[in-house]
Amino acid sequence: MTLILACLAWWANVSGLDMAIGRALFSPALDDFPLHTNRWLELVGHRMVLALPIGIALGAVAVAAASYRIPAWRPLRGAALAVALTCVAGQLLVNQLKHFTTLPRPYDLETLGGYTPYPLSWWTWDRGKAGGALPSGHAGAGYSLLTLYFAGWAAGRPSWRWGGLAAGVMAGVGFSIVRILQGAHFLSQTLWSAALMWLLAALFFWPVLRGWTVGGPSPASNAQLSSRPGNQSENAGT
Repeated sequence: MTLILACLAWWANVSGLDMAIGRALFSPALDDFPLHTNRWLELVGHRMVLALPIGIALGAVAVAAASYRIPAWRPLRGAALAVALTCVAGQLLVNQLKHFTTLPRPYDLETLGGYTPYPLSWWTWDRGKAGGALPSGHAGAGYSLLTLYFAGWAAGRPSWRWGGLAAGVMAGVGFSIVRILQGAHFLSQTLWSAALMWLLAALFFWPVLRGWTVGGPSPASNAQLSSRPGNQSENAGT
């Protein structure tokens, strides 16, 4: 999935789709994006969204801490810690990568009402030349909900798993659309955020999905064990 999302992000940029969307949303009469400073989009899609990964991480840490007092929650400890790590690491990594990539925000481009020419290179070690927009932090905040897909998988709960996937896609796409409408991000920049968050979730959940969490085997491993032929004695509790 990471590779698919990365290829889509790369294609959106090199195919000209990024600029086509930017030009369609740009108003020459205003010399700006009409929704650039829209109050409600600014409040919900720009300010409040950043609390999402922080809230998820804090909730996951609370579950992990409570698992030491609530025996029934112990199998969820590893998944909860993986959720917290994914959310925190995702925001930190997105924030740092912005200082080393050159593609700017649409409204900063001189052809879309801004001041800077389209960059000729992808990476830069000079922070003064960084675009400060790739990947998108706000899209990444929405896509942080994709961790719920992996958490449901690790917990052996299909409803949590697919519900988490739906929530992550809807939140990520929704906040991506808001920032694209504001001229704050290109489509490719939001897709790179999705690819990054999926990659981090897969990495942090890998040991959990392999069958072990902090404190013992995960529900997913138990479900896999009980479904294997020849394990009737284990299933019977003998």
